[in-house]
Order: sequence, then structure tokens, then C-alpha cells
Amino acid sequence: MSLRIARNLLGALLAFAFTMFILSVSAFAQTESVLYTFTGGSDGSGPTGSLIFDAAGNLYGTTDAGGVNDGNGGKGVVFELSPVSGGGWTETALYAFQGGTDGEVAVGGVTSDASGNLYGATNYGGAHNLGTIFELSPAGGGSWTEKVIYSFAGGADGSYPNGGLAFDAAGNLYGTTVLGGAHNQGTIFELSPTGGGGWTESVILTCSLASGERPTGSVVFDSNGNLYSTASIGGSSNAGTVLRLRLVLGVWKAKVIHTFLNGADGSEPLAGLVFQSPRLYGTTQTGGSFGSGTAFVLVPAAGGTWTNHILHNFGAFDDGLFPSTPVALNAAGNVFGVTGSGGTLGNGMAFELALTGGTWVETNLHNFNTGTDVGGPEGGVVLDGSGNLYGTGHNGGSFGAGAVYEIVP
Repeated sequence: MSLRIARNLLGALLAFAFTMFILSVSAFAQTESVLYTFTGGSDGSGPTGSLIFDAAGNLYGTTDAGGVNDGNGGKGVVFELSPVSGGGWTETALYAFQGGTDGEVAVGGVTSDASGNLYGATNYGGAHNLGTIFELSPAGGGSWTEKVIYSFAGGADGSYPNGGLAFDAAGNLYGTTVLGGAHNQGTIFELSPTGGGGWTESVILTCSLASGERPTGSVVFDSNGNLYSTASIGGSSNAGTVLRLRLVLGVWKAKVIHTFLNGADGSEPLAGLVFQSPRLYGTTQTGGSFGSGTAFVLVPAAGGTWTNHILHNFGAFDDGLFPSTPVALNAAGNVFGVTGSGGTLGNGMAFELALTGGTWVETNLHNFNTGTDVGGPEGGVVLDGSGNLYGTGHNGGSFGAGAVYEIVP
């Protein structure tokens, strides 16, 4: 072998080794920790929806089972996870749903008002067993008081609320139902506080084939008070839509700002959107180049139109599959999220999308596993001030009842 060939071969080997080292650092620089494992008993089972932080750094969320020992797995709980000095976290079940008029199967997580009250939805229960909106208020001494502020009746008012809730600046609550309404294809509703602690429900959009049907995600406001929602099916291609609702002289006016085309454009947007001015970010569960979903951004253009840009097509080798939860963004505009399946181990993955050289590049932050690790993450992620990710897995953990995890990128 000539000296020149030997040098070239050595250079190639060194380059390959360096590349593998960089890839190894990239693949293993992230650390995932299980903060709490649900036992399936009074502490809850099957966490659903995204978590929220309070000002003290406590986390709040919901489970769709566990809690009351009723012989049928329980009705779900609202829980708090508090950091312990010196490390570790403590879980407290703030409220266990009783079923019946009280509500059952909590979904979509919770949101909070300025006074620290928590609000959320149950998919079932209530006066008509078609779902509720509840308020949970601190009562002193560590106890909390629950009140059902609305029970869905299944007619024009909607049925089976499924996503999280959002407040406007005036203190009104907004959300979605997956069914009910005049066409039984779901609604977007408003709950307005009245004197004496009551609330009044108004349907601000009855979903139809033209607008999009069966909204399953949370709603979101922009800085001008416009409301945005996804519809998981319907629209001209029956692949879902993105809706904007604008308040005009006291009346909400709806407009379809994007219709998914059931191909490379994506289809079935099950999750709600995230607004980072002036853009909207989200995911579709299916469609895209591999048919396994997309991450997308909608960018406003002149004349009131919006353009859909695909940030990532899921489904390549060892990639995540079928994203159905909302994403989160950091201050730099990087996009974080999870998929409930796919990844190296087939149980879902956490990802980061970053704009690099004009191209969005995906980084696999963690491959979820069964056993003591989280399996099948169903809620989105939330970021703390240091950029760490927090989320839930509906199953997995030491008892198979789900867990809360942290990922340090």
C-alpha cells in the first residue's frame, strides 16, 4: 500500500470516528428521568393531557382513571407534583372524581386563573353523562374544593369535551367538544362567569363539514384576541382544518384558514395549536411524505391568507410515528414534542426541531421504553425556565399506570 493511500485511508478512518463520536454525543447528551410513577390507586392512573407549572415550580395534571376505589379502576384525579428540597418530587391527588354528576375520566389537563384555581374537563359524567367542565379551588390546609360549573346536555351545546381550556383577557373560558352541536360534529364553546359564582355556556361555533368536524385539541389565542382551533376531520378533503374565530361587534366569526389535503400536506390534526407571533405551530397525526404525520407551521401572508410549511415528515427509519399532541416552543423558536409510537423501541419518542441553515433538522431526544420508563406519551410537553421538558406517559412506569418524566436536552 502506498504512503498516499495509507494517509487517505487513515484520514477517512479518523473522519469516520469523529463523525461517530459527534453522533454519539448528539444521541446521548439528553437525559430522561422518571419523576413520579403512578400506582393506579388513590394517586391516579393513566395521566392525560399536558402539564402546567405554577409560579412556585409545582406541576399540575390529570389522570383518566384511578382515585376512588370503585371496583372499576376509578374515575380519575387532578394531581400536583411538587419538587422536594435536595431532589425528588412528591405527588398529591388534589381531587378524585366520584362519577355521576361529579364527572369522570378527566382529559386535557388543567389550566389556572390568576387566583390559582384550576379548570378542566371530564369526558363523561355530569348531569347527562356527556361530560363536564369543573373548577378546583384551594380551600386552605392543603385541601381543594371541586365544583362542576357546566354539564353538557348533548344537544346544541355539545357533548364529550376532549381538549384543554383557555382563558381570554376578560376571564371567559373556551374549549371544544368532539360531538354534539346542531350537526353532532362538535362545537367550540365559551363559558362566561355570572354573578354568584355561576357560569353561562354559549356555542360560538357549530362544527360542520365545511368548517371541519370533531375538534379534539385545545384552543389558543393570539395577541389580538383571535381564537384558533383545529378540526380533526372535515373540510374539502375530509382531512381536517385550522379555524380562526374573530370577535366582530360581539359576534364570533369563523374562517377556515387552512384545509389539509390528505397527502404530503398532512391530515388529521388531533392536537391543538401553539401561537408564537405571528405563526401557528402544530402536528397532524397522518399524512406527510411517509403517511405517518407531520409537524407544521402556518405563516400569515398578504390578503389574509395563510401558508402551510412542513417542518418535519415523521416515519423515516427509527423516527417517531403519528404525533397527536401539541408541540412547545422555546424562545429561540425551536419546536419540541413527542410521538406516541415509533422511535427506536417502538414506544414513542421525544423530539426537537431546529432551523439550521434554512432547513429544519430533527433531533431524537429520547426513545421511550416500556417497563419502568414512560410508555406511549399522550400529553404534550411543557418547558421550564432552563429549557427542560416535562410530560406524561399514559402507561409504563413501575406499576404500568403511567408516569411523569423530565428530559434535560
